[in-house]
Formats: sequence, structure tokens, C-alpha cells
Amino acid sequence: MKISKGTIVSVNHSRKGKFQAMAIKDFDTQKEEFYPLALVTPRVKGMNNDWVTGEEIPCRNSLCKIATTN
Repeated sequence: MKISKGTIVSVNHSRKGKFQAMAIKDFDTQKEEFYPLALVTPRVKGMNNDWVTGEEIPCRNSLCKIATTN
């Protein structure tokens, strides 16, 4: 699935849980291993890190599923 910059997506991450993020550049989920996303949800706690709104959050293809919110 091709995601355009600025698109809000729902992420279901196996380690970080469910949250919303925004694409910070165009990418294709079929071709890329890491997704360029910035957090929209107020706060996400991972296993060892915390992220707040606006921070880039690492999302790997093999660890999460994304869906557009539109």
C-alpha cells in the first residue's frame, strides 16, 4: 500500500501497542522495511523508550500492521 506524506495511519505494533501516526514522507509498505512515521497520539510507551506527539517513532514492517484512517 502506498502512503503519502501527511497521511494519518492507525498502527497496531506488536511491542508498542495501538496508536496513530502521520507519514513524514511518501513510502510503500510492500517495498520498505521501515516506515517513516511521526507520532500523533499523545504518548506511546515501548519496551525501553517513550515517544510523545511529533516525535519520529520507529515502525518496522515485520512488527506492525498499518491502516489508513480515511
